[in-house]
Amino acid sequence: MLSAPSNKNPVHLQLWFLSLLAAYAVFELSFNHRLLELAGDLRLGEAAVQLNDIEIWGRVVSGLGLALLLMRWLDRFFNSRWLLTILSCALGLTCMWHLQKALVDTIVSRADHADMVMSFQSHLSTQDALQGRIFLRGIVLTDGPALDEIKPVMSALWASSVLGLLPSDVETGSAESERLRGTWVPQLTQKQLQNSYRKTVMTPIILGASLLFGLLNLCQFFAGLSSLLLIAFRQQRFLQQCQSWLLSLLITICLFLSWWPGNAWVSSPAYTQVARPALWTNKPFLAPFVEWSLRAEPAWANPVAWVHRELLQDFQFGNPLRGLTERSNKSMF
Repeated sequence: MLSAPSNKNPVHLQLWFLSLLAAYAVFELSFNHRLLELAGDLRLGEAAVQLNDIEIWGRVVSGLGLALLLMRWLDRFFNSRWLLTILSCALGLTCMWHLQKALVDTIVSRADHADMVMSFQSHLSTQDALQGRIFLRGIVLTDGPALDEIKPVMSALWASSVLGLLPSDVETGSAESERLRGTWVPQLTQKQLQNSYRKTVMTPIILGASLLFGLLNLCQFFAGLSSLLLIAFRQQRFLQQCQSWLLSLLITICLFLSWWPGNAWVSSPAYTQVARPALWTNKPFLAPFVEWSLRAEPAWANPVAWVHRELLQDFQFGNPLRGLTERSNKSMF
């Protein structure tokens, strides 16, 4: 029943809600790191299958992240917390499932054969990019091998970052890369090229949304925890004064820390003068996700990796139904 509830503590001051936020932040950030690992795996086969699974995971976990934000915003309109939770989850999951799928499908459907070839060739040149052997229209990408802090995101997003360019704009200076291009590309079917292109488009969209929702809900958690501490120390007057801007302040600080540091890749002349303008001009729907991911992922790489490794013990985010099916098939023989 929709109404304005009275004499009720806001949901963001409830311990059960703060526990949900903490658990979700751990889950979302761990998922983000696992996606980064898979997207940076250049091998075909198993990694491609896992990426299909993780695209579905991405829609679900982003939907839950949106649901937690909606619960805070819609709380004052509901007397029933159960109804609030169910409706928020339904709205969040439905919105993110269809929005992410529609965005990826739209970008993929608009791609021509040259875009798909560019995507696949860029995947083949990832190792050259990591070693600093890439030139974009004659401008060197980095002065040497990529630093450890940007290697994971560069492995995952190198192909996405140069989608606005033509194959002739990217020079590798590597005979091995040129040989691979000549060997692989002519043998690929349209379906294989399309799958490669979908991976290139999907990765920054899901990575960017994943990290953003994880950080927003982490800010929600610390804002609520700070409010509870003020209440515990009987600082209700100060809480009333700061409650309206505390969450906004935390989000501003978090986004600033994500965007401001930069890294050698996004600061290089090859990216700022060649790759970025081409991406924003030719792939405007994809460019914001690539730009955000290239900056924010390296900024939070170490804590996100720690969360995945230590708290979720390298959880694989696979398809549980596939595992059950495989065990069932084995038991029949």
